Amino acid sequence: MRRRFSLFLILLAMAVSAVAQSSVSERLRVVIDQFKGGDLAGAVAAVKTLAEDAGNDSDVLQWAGYLHLQAGEGRAAVGYLERAVTLSPSNLEAWNNLGGAYVSVGDASGAVRAYTRCLELDARFFDALYNLGNLRLDAGDARGAIAYYDRALAVRGDDAFCLNNAGAAHTALGDHAKAAGLFSRAAALRPDRAVFLKNAGVSQLRLKSYGDAVRYLERARSAGDTSSETALALCEAYRGAGDDAKALGLLRELCRGGSEDAALWYNLGVMEADAGNTSESIAAYERALVLAPTDQDSLTNLGLIQLRAGRYADAELTFMRLSGLAPGSIDARLNLAAAKYGLGKVGEAVELWKEVIRAQPSRHDVRLSLAHGLYVTGDDAGAKYHYSQILLGQPRNAEALNGLGLVAYRAGDMTEAEKQFRAAVAADGRNAGYLNNLAVTLERLNKKAEAIQLLRRALEIRPDYTEARRNLDRLEGR
Repeated sequence: MRRRFSLFLILLAMAVSAVAQSSVSERLRVVIDQFKGGDLAGAVAAVKTLAEDAGNDSDVLQWAGYLHLQAGEGRAAVGYLERAVTLSPSNLEAWNNLGGAYVSVGDASGAVRAYTRCLELDARFFDALYNLGNLRLDAGDARGAIAYYDRALAVRGDDAFCLNNAGAAHTALGDHAKAAGLFSRAAALRPDRAVFLKNAGVSQLRLKSYGDAVRYLERARSAGDTSSETALALCEAYRGAGDDAKALGLLRELCRGGSEDAALWYNLGVMEADAGNTSESIAAYERALVLAPTDQDSLTNLGLIQLRAGRYADAELTFMRLSGLAPGSIDARLNLAAAKYGLGKVGEAVELWKEVIRAQPSRHDVRLSLAHGLYVTGDDAGAKYHYSQILLGQPRNAEALNGLGLVAYRAGDMTEAEKQFRAAVAADGRNAGYLNNLAVTLERLNKKAEAIQLLRRALEIRPDYTEARRNLDRLEGR
């Protein structure tokens, strides 16, 4: 949001009856000419000397305050303008400029006092209404700001800055529809102001009006807004409008120039992953982490892509790094366990799963992983315990039923294995693995015909299921 506090260029109204006053007036006119001619430093120096000579002239003091404010010397400006309003308590312009001087030195209460005095002199004075709105907005009082902005717009409804800031106040209250209308009006009045176009675009994005968002944000960039924030908003608008190619193209263009903005690289990583470009996505996340080494979102996404790509050693390092940054993160530990399992470090994965279950006993998904890991390491008793715990809460959990079948099969208890595998198939009849396990068990129980039918069903579901094909060929004597 772009703000500006308005100041009055003080017009001179001087009596010329006395010779001394005439001299002051002439000197002040020289100061004004210097300022208008672009010599601010010379004008400040001259008015300072003049104020020392004519310290009781309110016009001189007004100009001294105004010029020092223009020169960035807010404290001096406050001093001159306080003296000016003391000499001329009804001088609206002096009070207005005093408000601006207080703003420049961070004295909000002084500014409120000055602008409030302006409204006592003229209740429809636009500048004071607008500036009081800005002060309320800066203080976090969006409703109070809107009250002043509404009054200001009733006086001057075509002020683009006031419309824009009113839009910001409504945004703070979550009224994005109202904000969008105000931002759009500001952008229509001042299409050269990139900030108004950007605000209009972002408000349309919040409303999911992606086509309008694209148009405003493209215009903001054309008007000179080169910020990453606007570029990312435009990418989001492109995606919302269904044009992922444009979004990805823009991100690639921005990053191709060697951007130092980690957020751009992170979003490029997201989009490359969505496009199925694994290597490019990994490279983008790695670059984001060079720029922001502790960014947990980048680490998480990078690790997940490495897991999916089977790059378990890389994923292990990534999730170890993430676990160090976020020791309380359950997800980081679970992903680290998955990487270790992929590397064959099943015992280490089991210990991580145990830690999570101790902290969150109701996590049946984690308990399943733990039970599978225990089975793989040969701890059948531990595996059976955890499969059974799952079934207490989820009696038709097919994976747990299948796990109990595997434990019974390995123990040589074919009757119990048949029971558990049949229950798994009943819970999920489309899982070819469960059908294969039941068929092998039935073979051991001399129920060959049913075993063959089950294997044929498994191959209908998964024609490339090598183990089921091998078992069927054996049973059919091929």
